Amino acid sequence: MTCAQARGIVVSQGAAVLRTEPTTYDRYVRDASFCAFQETAHPAWVETADATQCPIGGVCCSIEIDNGR
Repeated sequence: MTCAQARGIVVSQGAAVLRTEPTTYDRYVRDASFCAFQETAHPAWVETADATQCPIGGVCCSIEIDNGR
């Protein structure tokens, strides 16, 4: 699919699992509101039919909490 199509899916659904390689699937999100508690969204790029680096949205990653130690 094209970059616009892939981005459109993530934007319209809020979160989507997309195949990025023949045996690899990843979950991409529109923003951090689609991540679990104590997670945030980090920007992600994927290869699409028309772009080698399409800004698809983000992936959820753990927030490291600073306990003041």
